[in-house]
Amino acid sequence: MNKIAYEIKQDHNKLSLLKLGKKEKLFTSFWFMEFGKTAAEINDERGNLRFEISKKFEFWKWRMAYYIQENSSKKNGHLLSQNSRNTIFKIDFNGNYELKIHYKKKKSVFKNGFKIAEFDETPNENENIKLLISDEKESEIVFLLYTCLLIGETNMNQKTAFKSQKELEKNEENWF
Repeated sequence: MNKIAYEIKQDHNKLSLLKLGKKEKLFTSFWFMEFGKTAAEINDERGNLRFEISKKFEFWKWRMAYYIQENSSKKNGHLLSQNSRNTIFKIDFNGNYELKIHYKKKKSVFKNGFKIAEFDETPNENENIKLLISDEKESEIVFLLYTCLLIGETNMNQKTAFKSQKELEKNEENWF
């Protein structure tokens, strides 16, 4: 199956999804602090609000949780960490999605058990994040999931919070 190449540009608290080599933005997101909680919004290419996200740490369960509301249908979803290391996240939102954080600055998105996207955050010449997606229709949800993970991050070059790369998930199907 052919994969479609995208790039994600980060500018402090803003992300933009672009087709590789193009200038027009497909989706944009930004995050902010509001009344003591971290929140984000995702807009389409025309600036219409698509999703609202709230990031919370569930102290009693020792995990990260992202509460997502789709603006058009008012559908809600919860992206929840599945382990205490916050390396696997799951959501049931128009399909069962799973996001895994791998070593070597890579992340994968699975839908119903099949890999549909992979992010590569290794530094390149224009310092954008590389993204491969197997189906163009999945670009919106993949960008949504990635935005969730970056809420609150302002510097792309920060060191990982993990003590060891061995704590991250193994990348069984490397696309890059």
